[in-house]
Amino acid sequence: MKKDLDQLMKKMGIDAIHAEGHANRDADLYYLLNGVNIYAHYIKKRGKPACVVHSPIEREEAQKTGHQLINMNNYDLRRIAEKYQDQRKAGAHFLRLLFDELKVKGNVVFYGSYPVGEGYAYLRQVARLNRHIKIYEGKGRGTGLLTTARRTKDQGEIARIKKVRNSVVRAFNVMLKEVHQCKVKDGFIMRGRNARLSIGDLRNIIRRELFACKTIDSAGMIVAQGRDAGVPHNSGRDRQPVRLGQPVVFDIFPQELDGGYFFDFTRTVCFGYAPRPLKMLYDTVSCAHDYACSLLKVGRKTRDVEQSICEYFESKGHRTFLHTPRTQVGYCHSLGHGIGLNIHENPFFNLLKTNKDRIEPNMVFTIEPGLYYPDQGQGVRIEDVIHVDERGRIVNLTNYPRRLVIPL
Repeated sequence: MKKDLDQLMKKMGIDAIHAEGHANRDADLYYLLNGVNIYAHYIKKRGKPACVVHSPIEREEAQKTGHQLINMNNYDLRRIAEKYQDQRKAGAHFLRLLFDELKVKGNVVFYGSYPVGEGYAYLRQVARLNRHIKIYEGKGRGTGLLTTARRTKDQGEIARIKKVRNSVVRAFNVMLKEVHQCKVKDGFIMRGRNARLSIGDLRNIIRRELFACKTIDSAGMIVAQGRDAGVPHNSGRDRQPVRLGQPVVFDIFPQELDGGYFFDFTRTVCFGYAPRPLKMLYDTVSCAHDYACSLLKVGRKTRDVEQSICEYFESKGHRTFLHTPRTQVGYCHSLGHGIGLNIHENPFFNLLKTNKDRIEPNMVFTIEPGLYYPDQGQGVRIEDVIHVDERGRIVNLTNYPRRLVIPL
């Protein structure tokens, strides 16, 4: 959590943080700037309050960060740009002025959204001009300062995630209600006398209702029917008419309108009725979901939970990555992932030997087992968001019914 930054910096041997960029395009900047969407330099020395270096036109927005402020007008940025005529050099010289003024020394961890080559060249310039600092490189992917801090959520973050959850549930319920009011003709759902309800219609209803609750599908949305439901990340075909007895996977993962927190929700439904083979597939996935949740305990490796779910599916005759690493049918994705300012973040559930994640108090992550057989026109996924509270209790934040068949 954010309150742990100084403690984590001490543990990792980090003396200062520098982050640069625009918060609405960088989740780390959004996190550090307390959700204020401005372009800024964020500088924090260990044990000291953070400073935000901001544009003069954003001076009033910058106040909302709650940090100490430095106006860029204090520096002759035009002269620096004209002198060096290279954006990276000019930026590095400006940063040297900031570091000198704030007495930044020692191991500094850098954050920002750059193309890899540009970022490398920029940091080389920074290191050349600042002899009193050393660029902190970390110990591997997933172990960084902000990755570790963001891995757990405080109560304010949980409240925002729950608010997005409420908008998802509302939108999904409104969509089901509108479908229920439609008539059926020749195995299709009709939105008018001669017009069939389409996958795009379902998607648009959900989008409309999400926006009404100040959330948007900024990362996309899956509404996939039949064969498309059998490919985990097939987003679905908008022109496809909705048919009775066909599985429709709704994977809805919207974000707060201002670029904040996500939620992730998946239900698989059949309108009207469900064929027996699909019911059997659904029951297997539902049992796998319950089994996965029963395995969630503080201190347990996420890799071990993943392996147990693979073993469960294989005992039911389905392929998994455990013994068929390249399978594209059966259980062919991982069990879950953390969720917050990114739709996918730590912790991760997978079988990789490099995966060292363990379940901790205050984590928020998804549990989403699924089975997929596109050639049979079948796919099922059920996804809930789980919160491990401060006492280590497992709390289902989704808390929404599982219903395969939606009567019409």
